[in-house]
Amino acid sequence: MKAVTYRYSAAENPTWLDQQEADCRRYADEHGMTVIQVFTDVGRSRYGLQGVLDAVAREDVTGLIVTDLARLGSKYADHVAVVQPLPDAGVDIHVTNDRTTSSVEENLIAVKQAHLDAQARRPFPSGGNDSTD
Repeated sequence: MKAVTYRYSAAENPTWLDQQEADCRRYADEHGMTVIQVFTDVGRSRYGLQGVLDAVAREDVTGLIVTDLARLGSKYADHVAVVQPLPDAGVDIHVTNDRTTSSVEENLIAVKQAHLDAQARRPFPSGGNDSTD
């Protein structure tokens, strides 16, 4: 499985960025993935994240490895713009830290579940639904 990693730090912090990369590479090794490229953003830059999306579009990438979901953005709109297209493109998101790391992630999970629940309640394509009214 080919994977890319994404590192993010709000401020220039080489130690933190190096630790994120080491964690992602260790995860890849433990799960039989080959890291083909590492993308990085510092501060407000999102060129690295755009690079992830570009790599997914042009290469045979099947995994994105991050240390936690907050690396992909702290605003709901950012998460929707990044996280939603990846599974649709056949890319699994792998998180090295298996616990929820912030209230942002907890809220995103709740929003995603609410969206799935709303989709399940939509009428069938023929215009009918499963009620007996």
